[in-house]
Amino acid sequence: MASARSYRTGSANPSRGERGAGAAISLDCVRCGIPRVGAAPESSAGDSGSATVPCGGGGGRGGGFLVVETLEVTIEKLVNGGEGLARLPADAAGRREVVFVPFTLPGERVRIEREGRRVRLLEILEPSPERIAPGCEYFGRCGGCQLQHTSAAQQLALKRAILLETLQRTGGVVWEGEVQEHAAEPWGYRNRVRLQAQPGVGTGYYEAASHRVLAITHCPIASEAINQGIAELAAADVSGRAELELAVDNQDGGLHDDAPLSFAVAGRSYRVSPGAFFQVNRYLAEVIVTAVTAGEQGEAALDLFSGVGLFALPLTAAFARVEAVEANPVAAKDLRHNLATTRTAGVTIAAMPALAYLRRRTPEPVDLLVADPPRAGLGPELTAAIVALAPVHLHLVSCDPATLGRDLRQLLSAGYRIMEMHLLDLFPQTAHIETAVKLHRET
Repeated sequence: MASARSYRTGSANPSRGERGAGAAISLDCVRCGIPRVGAAPESSAGDSGSATVPCGGGGGRGGGFLVVETLEVTIEKLVNGGEGLARLPADAAGRREVVFVPFTLPGERVRIEREGRRVRLLEILEPSPERIAPGCEYFGRCGGCQLQHTSAAQQLALKRAILLETLQRTGGVVWEGEVQEHAAEPWGYRNRVRLQAQPGVGTGYYEAASHRVLAITHCPIASEAINQGIAELAAADVSGRAELELAVDNQDGGLHDDAPLSFAVAGRSYRVSPGAFFQVNRYLAEVIVTAVTAGEQGEAALDLFSGVGLFALPLTAAFARVEAVEANPVAAKDLRHNLATTRTAGVTIAAMPALAYLRRRTPEPVDLLVADPPRAGLGPELTAAIVALAPVHLHLVSCDPATLGRDLRQLLSAGYRIMEMHLLDLFPQTAHIETAVKLHRET
């Protein structure tokens, strides 16, 4: 695969989405990519049936004939990942198997096609009053968005329910306090996208649940400037496979090639080089900084998974000593550059994994520890090391409620108590959930 190239320029915010309720919705097969031809097979009972249909891909199988069962089910709720949970009719032993149906909403009656554990949505029989027309022509085929079929406000309500249910299911965490919700413009918010180029197909995103490329000419959740780049790529000839990253900063300017970007957040400037991570929602970067760092002060702060310093920079204004830890060498270089613009005295920068740093660190007390780990979360070993360090305050940022629940279970059992919980809708139209949890160690 060819190396990635970055194009960067200015930005804007288009608007999309209208309420509507179509009685029937058909989707191409997200299992094998072969569009369904003709009507769904019907049974004499009207709610289930089976048919043998040709299928040439998906599931690691070759061509052949597969037995496909058609059923009608009711969606009970959405689960982590955005799919609707439904239960099949009871079998001979009285068991009701659970299935997960994409692009559905709670309360909807739907017809599905099932082969083993794979489920494909065929038709919406009784749509939810919360269903709206999606704002993108590629929705249902593109793997990027899962929730365009309901409003931004309803998406936030669904994500809150998913968050609380997942925390209880994976960590036994029951939070009955306020979940502070933070949302902004639901369209045109992305300052970075990653595209795939394939000869004979074009440039676009992967299709849902596959590695097939879906060629696109625009993306409604990306900024206007990125869409200009997408349009240029759509008109270009593709001669080889490549992964392309298009990114914009919040400065006016033309297209750039592999140059560092500059982001201004809450009066601070951040350099972000290609290969370093920065929040992709250009409307909520300042909001997440405020949610995590506002009102905190003391002698010592420790920022794990610091990235380019999104949280470390404001912490330098409130703490006498700040330690920032980042394993990505590109991000660590930007981190060092960005912190140098504030102060260098009392600032320690470590370019290494968080667990390795805590194992070698002198056991000095910490007033505040901030951690923003990847989707895998802290994990048992790092969580145990944090508990041994015993920071008074611990602010944990998570992009996966399942691993967050696991980590919180360990922290709560070690004597920490949840003080605040923030739901940050950094990725509208998708099922991704970002959470910030503030914990305090009981003495």
